[in-house]
Amino acid sequence: MKFVFSPITFLILFWLALSGHYTTLLLVLGAISCIWVQLISKRMNIIDHENVPIHLAPWRIVPYWIWLLKEILLSTWAVAKMIVSPQSNISPKVIRLPVNGMTEMEKTIYANSITLTPGTLTIDVDQSELEVHTLRGDMLEPLVRGDMATRVKQMKTKSGNSSK
Repeated sequence: MKFVFSPITFLILFWLALSGHYTTLLLVLGAISCIWVQLISKRMNIIDHENVPIHLAPWRIVPYWIWLLKEILLSTWAVAKMIVSPQSNISPKVIRLPVNGMTEMEKTIYANSITLTPGTLTIDVDQSELEVHTLRGDMLEPLVRGDMATRVKQMKTKSGNSSK
């Protein structure tokens, strides 16, 4: 039932933010259209835990974003130093990182977070591992230690499991 109300709330808030018109008629028509879209989506059976990641805890997502932003800034600084350095200290490495026990959503967040961080790129994703390219070997240390993977797994609520 939580998958029914979350999308309706999102649709109504999104519609309100984009419309800018708050007359009674438009509010009623907007609410009706949002409910209609939700009913059609439910009937088509396209609403599940992957499309509506309600199992991710909002109070854990925001700290992750802040941590990721810090990592992006630190990596940006490191890559900028590599670029302007007169010595070529770039030594590309490719490694495969295990992702056992992660849901599809967690793998996606993990792979995208790696790619968002300058100097690292997720090349391939399969069931049990990610293939990651880095500009230097020392950029692999936090990934090998599992810092990012641990933080991604912590975003899930206690009740949020991978079963449907």
